[in-house]
This record gives sequence, structure tokens and C-alpha cells, in this order.
Amino acid sequence: MSLLKIRSAPVILIEDDANKNIIPLLLELVPSERSTINLFCYDHPAAVWRSVFHKSNIQCYEEFKTDSYNQYTSSKCTVIVDSVNQMALCLGWNECLKCFQRLSRDSKVEKLVLVLHKDCLSHSSKLQIHLNHFANAVISYDTSSPCKVSLKIKKGSKVSNTDELISYDTKTSTLRLTPIVKQNKTDDEPENKPSPGSLTTFKIEVDQLEKMEKSKLKLPYMSKIHEGESKVYYEPDAVDDWDEEDPDEDLDI
Repeated sequence: MSLLKIRSAPVILIEDDANKNIIPLLLELVPSERSTINLFCYDHPAAVWRSVFHKSNIQCYEEFKTDSYNQYTSSKCTVIVDSVNQMALCLGWNECLKCFQRLSRDSKVEKLVLVLHKDCLSHSSKLQIHLNHFANAVISYDTSSPCKVSLKIKKGSKVSNTDELISYDTKTSTLRLTPIVKQNKTDDEPENKPSPGSLTTFKIEVDQLEKMEKSKLKLPYMSKIHEGESKVYYEPDAVDDWDEEDPDEDLDI
């Protein structure tokens, strides 16, 4: 299901590094038998990509020239850029993004696939942030596990994020994505639930010794309660101020 959603995305961003082989993924996303491919090979030689997409009509270019834009989009095609890092160095960051926006809006471009090497970027790269916002589907390889990828697929206002395991069968030449099922906790509450006493600046809990002292305490009225009798006795104190006047004297009752 995830592969179908990614294939239908018009702009796909693949975030990899030097240790990842993305060729099986590209072959799955870009069916070579029925696609005209315009590939900008900044990283790998054109001969390598021609051997990969040997069954398709592929045109390899060493660099993207803005003056030759009409040549790239003369017919229906899929555009692949390997890699965005080098293209941004050649054209400049702003010009590179403008070219991608122009390609994504062109009716002749059926799919735009961008390859970004994460290990060549600085932390919190603005280029990566803009491309993540720009792409409809983002496939990000995990830095520690070569078989784990994170998928972000945008469709309208909805965004879905999943972690999946990627596997490739060399005999059948098929690629598969398997969702990673996260184990839910049996209890809804967290394991280390904070105690109420740790959330305040004053003591609200009672320790064991205080509980024992409280149980030994006998109040004067408890004996009457246990006998089944309860009365209220009030003896005026000597200092009580009694008002002898009638408070309702001014009323005509």
C-alpha cells in the first residue's frame, strides 16, 4: 500500500547517504519499460544510469542548464536528479529550488524524483527543510539501520508518517515495504508515574509513622459517637459579648 501511495506522488524526495543503495527503490518508483527519463547525473556517470534503466528511453545530462529547459520537457517524461546537493552547489540554493518548482508545475513532467544525501548536509539544513515541505512523498533512510526507512506522504491537507522495513528480493526483482508495528503499553498510564508529593513545594503525603500516630489519636467526641449518643453542649464564655436589645425592635410585628 505504501509503494502505491509513493508511486502516485508527483514529487518524491529520497534522503540517503553514501552507504545506501537506492537503485532498487528507483526501479520500483520509475517503471523503466514505459517511462521516458531525463536524468541529471551529478554524482554517478551516465553509463551507470544507462545500465540501470537499460529498458527505457533515457537521456542523461551532466548538469541542469536553465537555458535548455525546453529541451528537457519537450515530451512527457520523468525527471530524476542525482543529487540535489551537487545541483545546489552548481546553480545556487535559490535557483535550484526555482527549477524544481518550475518542473513540478510543468504538465510534461509526470514525476520528479530528487535524491538528497543527508550525510553531506549541515545540521538543520534549510535546503532539506524546504525540500521536505515541497515534496509530496519523502523517503528517509535510517542512519543506523540500512533496512529501515521513514515515510512521509502528503495528500491534500493530510500527512501520514510511518516507519517501515525495506527488503529486496533479487530472484524476483521485487521490493517490499513492511510497516513496523509499535508495541502498545498494557497500561494506559506511564510506568514511572510521578507521585503527587513530587509535584508540589509543600508536603501533602503522610508517611507510615504519621499514619500510626493518627490512628492512636482519640478526639473527645469519639466516645459519644461509639455509644450511639451525640449531643451538642455549649457553655457561654465569660468574655462573650451578648446584645440584650431586641434586634427586631424597629419592626412592626
